[in-house]
Amino acid sequence: MKKLLVAAISALLVVVLTVSMAACSKAQRVKVIDVMLTGEEYGYCVDQDNTTLMTAVNELIVQLCGNEPYNPEAPNTSAAGVEYDLNGDGTAETVTFHTLYEAMEGETVYNVKDAYTEIPSGKTREECLLVATNAEFEPFEFMNGENFAGIDMHIAKMLANKLGKTLVIRNMEFDVVITDVEQGNSDIGMAGLTINRGREEIVSFSEGYYTTSQYLAVLESDTAFDNCTTEAEVVAAINGLGKVTAGAATGQTGYFYITGSTDFEFAGFKDVTAKDYDTIALAVQNLSDGKLKFVVGDRDTLESAVEAINAKVPVESAE
Repeated sequence: MKKLLVAAISALLVVVLTVSMAACSKAQRVKVIDVMLTGEEYGYCVDQDNTTLMTAVNELIVQLCGNEPYNPEAPNTSAAGVEYDLNGDGTAETVTFHTLYEAMEGETVYNVKDAYTEIPSGKTREECLLVATNAEFEPFEFMNGENFAGIDMHIAKMLANKLGKTLVIRNMEFDVVITDVEQGNSDIGMAGLTINRGREEIVSFSEGYYTTSQYLAVLESDTAFDNCTTEAEVVAAINGLGKVTAGAATGQTGYFYITGSTDFEFAGFKDVTAKDYDTIALAVQNLSDGKLKFVVGDRDTLESAVEAINAKVPVESAE
């Protein structure tokens, strides 16, 4: 009986290992096509009647960025900056948006200190700054264990310091952040939000603080976009693919780039079926697994997701 049991277990292990190896073999390396598809700006949103908070937000943006949104392709390093303890050593230093952006590209993750997920005992609603975010958008907002991290989250802490309030960060799905602010549940939305006219009908946006673009990710073995140098050439290549499925994060700009949107002024693609995901990382994972033809997403977040996937699929084992 024992021999039969051992044999059965051995057979089961062989099956499991075979399935696991087959699953792993499907994973393929991914690349980002180096063509800027759009031009847009991120802003922070507040209720349309909250002019006092908006003034404070815009003042902070000017201190961090200078007189125009931060552009990683031509970074402004001359902004005045804000005194802030970024590394958590108890000593404040002058921090600009450039400082934050550079810090997020390093290996050290800087957690936001003294941030709560709900109004702490002994504090009133008025004594807190309630921030709505979707902490799945590295390097702007993400979780490091149980701690919040990312550019926007550190700016949220700076804003709370400026206002003399306790920071409360409310993590939620991306596509409800703006509604949450509009309904008064949170004071401000800080979630890598692209400013567009449709959203401005619901909430007020700050001055733009970051210039970004949508980019395309495909399998490394996919040569359909290799000769593209302009958005028009990428669009022509997509239209030449026939009926395919592409991925993007729910409610994010990349999704509307695929489907089309009057608010964003995107034409969309009639032969492309858009599949939405909770995060860009999940979309890129499905791309690597061969379930999508391409993924569209914001530059920094898309590149982070691609790097993470490729780290799991070494060149020598890639198909």
